[in-house]
Amino acid sequence: MVAAKQYPVSQFRPLTKADLELIWQWRNQPDIRRNMHNNTPISWHEHLAWYEKLQCDLSRNVFVFYQNERPIGVLNFNQHSSGVLEWGCYLGETNVWPGSGLLLEIAALDYAAMQNDQHTLYAEVLSFNHSVLKMHQLFGYHPQPDLPGKLRDNATYQVKVFHYPLAAWRANRDAVLARLPKQIAAAASFIQFTQ
Repeated sequence: MVAAKQYPVSQFRPLTKADLELIWQWRNQPDIRRNMHNNTPISWHEHLAWYEKLQCDLSRNVFVFYQNERPIGVLNFNQHSSGVLEWGCYLGETNVWPGSGLLLEIAALDYAAMQNDQHTLYAEVLSFNHSVLKMHQLFGYHPQPDLPGKLRDNATYQVKVFHYPLAAWRANRDAVLARLPKQIAAAASFIQFTQ
């Protein structure tokens, strides 16, 4: 599929061994680690062990986000509980199409809604990650009770929990996209998942 010049093709491909070094570099970037539950640097050995464990875990799916054939981020899912799919993401590159974070959000909801055995998309966000909190609010996620956080940089934080009923996304996707900037809604038509 060829997108119009101004809209990128956003393709999500399963993580492969060939992606490991790049993903490891991204996972260790301070801006990415800062918003993770565990913000300590990851050794190459730990990263390889994570990948090997992932190969045996059918409850998890990790996709590399390609924008016009260039890898720029990660979108991951794991089975939180029966019918509830948990997701997370990050952009590893900074020189990306404006609105790429919104495209990740749309892609997560689209992917989850395509899974017939799922009814809810679940997300956890650290309370100081204000941009993602605003994005979840914009999309209409339902806030749940906070989980206890920890102490980081001499400040306490909470873990904000959100649910998104997938039936609501299926029914209201077009209305939600209509609230977004027009270029984001247009670019959403070029989101693809490959196996």
